[in-house]
Amino acid sequence: MNAIDTQQHQLQGLALLLQLQRKARQCEDPLALGFTIVNETRILLPYRQAALWIKQPLSRIVAVSGVAHQESNAPYVTWLRGVAEQLVEQTGNAASQVFQANELPDVWAGQWTDWAAPFGLWLKLGSVRIPDNIGGLLLFRDSPWQEAEITLLAELVDAYSHAWWALQPQRPWWRSLLFVRGKSRMALLLPLVLLWPVRLSVLAPAEVVAIEPTFIRAPLDGVVSAFFVSPNQAVVQEQPLMALENTDIANRLAVTEKSLAVAEAEYRSNAQQAVLDGKNKSELAVLKSKIEQHEAEVAYLQNQLQRSHIKSPHAGIVIFTDPQDWLGKPVSIGERILSVADPQRVELQIHLPVADLIGLESSAEVAMFLNTDPQHPLDGNVYYVAYQAEVTAENVLAYRVKAHLASTASSPRIGLKGTAKIYGEHVSLFYYLFRRPLAGLRQWLGL
Repeated sequence: MNAIDTQQHQLQGLALLLQLQRKARQCEDPLALGFTIVNETRILLPYRQAALWIKQPLSRIVAVSGVAHQESNAPYVTWLRGVAEQLVEQTGNAASQVFQANELPDVWAGQWTDWAAPFGLWLKLGSVRIPDNIGGLLLFRDSPWQEAEITLLAELVDAYSHAWWALQPQRPWWRSLLFVRGKSRMALLLPLVLLWPVRLSVLAPAEVVAIEPTFIRAPLDGVVSAFFVSPNQAVVQEQPLMALENTDIANRLAVTEKSLAVAEAEYRSNAQQAVLDGKNKSELAVLKSKIEQHEAEVAYLQNQLQRSHIKSPHAGIVIFTDPQDWLGKPVSIGERILSVADPQRVELQIHLPVADLIGLESSAEVAMFLNTDPQHPLDGNVYYVAYQAEVTAENVLAYRVKAHLASTASSPRIGLKGTAKIYGEHVSLFYYLFRRPLAGLRQWLGL
């Protein structure tokens, strides 16, 4: 072969190398790339058999020359996988290795003549910039491998390695923060993360309540007979709200008024007789006292009769439950029935469980998330924290906390409920995460 033929042969080999590299980069998935590696490489150099072995995440033969799909548990595929794993142990980080049957253990060498050509070549998949444990390419043919051929194949396999790695799922960005070359960084990052300052906060049930509402209580013992307003109705001053049963008072008033009329008639009769007979003058003082007594009783009963009809002390809205729950119900003097409040003067009432109590600074910030509109929280500031805990309607021991609401265009409706987030001081992330567990552990240990 002259120099010109040699040069043309080298240029043809280089062209084939570039063609295979381009074809590998154009593969759309690992399956197509594996098929190209084991079948199309024959264009560059002849061989009888080829197999692509991948180590991660599970040792397996992903492609075999001459077949579209191989059975993973077939004897031939099992033998190829065993040979590849054995070569990895023998060659270590070597990029390529020529081998024959006598260089393998008997368990693999004994089956060589049944499955493969006599001369084998191992080419490792991997390079400097990508992991060197991807896998390897097994080639078998009937003639020995030449050094120039191995060099050319090594260059091609290096391009195959990059193409295979590019088609693999990308590792999440956060893994690079936690792991470096398979080793965890958490041992270094965890102490720093746990010392990161965060704002301590707790959640508690809350309700929108009126500021200084006027409570309407039963002025006397009786039975609720009628309501003249509905719940949440706006009222004006002196507007009738409700009435208590007043039959007994009315009857007593009628009897007392008749007794007063009798006493007055008796007094006038004795006064006329006293003009003629001086003896009757001594009885006038007694009769006068009876009249005054009956007048006082009439005035008292009239006052009680008026008090049984309850009126609004000022303008506002009426807050109470369903009227049907009250009608016909006996009430005792001083028992709370309803309240009248200004709908524009509202605040937050929070029941903070004892287990969630934190140190609250003066004017601690509060964010109220209403159940009806959780996307628009209400801002406020704490101004009162009870010294003693009390049992709530939900049978939870909690401290009563009150907070002023920030000024808004419209005040929330009285009675709306939700969840309040109360902010405390800045603490470390470790304390924020383990505050409750540490408190429980301390109580369990009795420290």
